[in-house]
Amino acid sequence: MPMKMIRSLKNWISHNANNLLVKRLFAVLSIDILVKLAGVILLPVYLRLMTQDEYGLYGYLLSIIFTFSVVLNFGLYIPLSKFYHDFETEEEKGRLLFTIFCLLAVILTGVIFPIYFFKWDYLLVKILFKNQIHYAEYRGSVLLALVVSIGNFMLTNFLFTSEKIKQLKQYNFLRIVCINLFAICLLYILKNQDKVRVRLETTYLVEAILFFAFIYIFIKEVNVRFSRKIALAGLKLALPVMLSAVFGIVINFSDKFFLEKYGSFREMSYYYLAVSCAGVIPMIFTSFQNAWLPLFLKEKDLRKNVVKTNKLFIRLLAIFAILSCLIQIFVWAVLSLGVIQSKYHETLYILPLLLTSQILSALTPLYTNYLVYFEKTHIVSITGFFVCCLSLGLSVMLIPRWGVYGAGVVSIASNGCYFTIYYFIIRYYLQKKMMNLVPVLNS
Repeated sequence: MPMKMIRSLKNWISHNANNLLVKRLFAVLSIDILVKLAGVILLPVYLRLMTQDEYGLYGYLLSIIFTFSVVLNFGLYIPLSKFYHDFETEEEKGRLLFTIFCLLAVILTGVIFPIYFFKWDYLLVKILFKNQIHYAEYRGSVLLALVVSIGNFMLTNFLFTSEKIKQLKQYNFLRIVCINLFAICLLYILKNQDKVRVRLETTYLVEAILFFAFIYIFIKEVNVRFSRKIALAGLKLALPVMLSAVFGIVINFSDKFFLEKYGSFREMSYYYLAVSCAGVIPMIFTSFQNAWLPLFLKEKDLRKNVVKTNKLFIRLLAIFAILSCLIQIFVWAVLSLGVIQSKYHETLYILPLLLTSQILSALTPLYTNYLVYFEKTHIVSITGFFVCCLSLGLSVMLIPRWGVYGAGVVSIASNGCYFTIYYFIIRYYLQKKMMNLVPVLNS
């Protein structure tokens, strides 16, 4: 029996040794995932350097920054991934990069400048925060974090799409070392300072420095010619995704918003601890998606993509189920051993809900990729509006009554609804496309 298992393992390794996706995953995911897991691995350190209230506020601010950065990239990473390999010459690719950069810079400036100039962000803070905070002290840090998050996302997407794996590994390795090293050292040294501000500013100042150090890779490929045709085609693909991201603000942020309204930062601290631990699953999938999407979009044989997607779905579901059990055991162990203080014990009961939700959330893009493939991104907006209404309604009903557990149920319902809708939509489009392929194959 052991010999049979060894032979099977050897056959699997031999079969996948030349698989491009496997090569890319092993080349990139080890570093990319480690970057994203660093915050989770170092949680015991950060939890001892920050109070519960500070950790709760920091988590809430990060949620706001992340949620709005997803909207304010305006979905322009989609045409970058979709069109980059459609162009054959370096000149055309360079024109695509310049056009996307110009669109992002102009639209982002047009949105952010009036908000900060006329101080409309203070009105937004009044809506988002029931608990009193000194927002004026965080204002500059939040703006820096928002812009840098958008820049880093677009740069990482470009490095994946253009298959610059070596540079991507270097970029991510420096991020994991420098960000956590400086953040932990400064939190320890500046004990009497506002630790939320110290961690926020340190993290994104380091991110900004590394971004400017690696942006030359992007600039080298740019062809300084704006293409109106590319811009219009790009916006056609990107804007529905951006609109969906706007609905995503309600879907992904409503749990935090209502928890802040009906609870305290102390109560939010153990919810964010559960969010951080369950977030390992979407972190891993995001890294996988970055490696998978360019290959998926390059493949012109629809049947091959369908077969590969079905295999990936089964494998990822099994991996995430096993990983969820390991995460639950790990959190129980560190709480039992006192590595994380006992005041965060409530995390154990919230975690299974969030793990279930994140598995559904992580697997859904395997199907939404087809909407980009078929250039049907407008469907994302329609679906987003429906799920947005559902999420908002459930949040109003459940979170004031059940608190963090209500938030967990809302998260499962929203992501489960997303997954189910996209599954049937993509199934319909695939059947339709396959029927159209049959006459062509016969002829």
